[in-house]
Amino acid sequence: MDPSIAARRLLEEVGAPDDEDVVALALKKLGIEVIRGMADSIDAILIHIPPGRPVIAVNSSRPLCRRRFSVAHELGHYVLGHNSLVFSESGGGGMIKRDPRQERAANAFAAEFLMPKVMLSREAHRYTLRALALHYKVSMQAMEIRLKELGLVCKGLDVKESHD
Repeated sequence: MDPSIAARRLLEEVGAPDDEDVVALALKKLGIEVIRGMADSIDAILIHIPPGRPVIAVNSSRPLCRRRFSVAHELGHYVLGHNSLVFSESGGGGMIKRDPRQERAANAFAAEFLMPKVMLSREAHRYTLRALALHYKVSMQAMEIRLKELGLVCKGLDVKESHD
């Protein structure tokens, strides 16, 4: 399934009003538990061994906007049916790896879920990058990337000329 379509469907299903967090509502709807912890090398990880309840472990030492994007990214893995983690011992410490295509799809899902194209298309030109990032509760970097992907310009910033 297309990640953007999957994100829009989930947004429609949770129907989050402005005063509620769409991420929290989606987690509740899907029955996904979030546990917080600290790890140097990961932001978040989805753990699901059917028929058990899915769990997203999120790094509580990261800033809130990064945690939200990371959890939305893991929601993307779950909704899109990505369940193949590979554990690699190379490099000594062991790493969990995913297919790069799945990672791109989960990022696309998270971007659409947290910063919907339809809403951004209507609002971007009216607000600064900082104001948009605050409103959508994402980092300025995530918002800038999303605006570039969509070819949108926000107030006070031409995304084609912005720094990378």
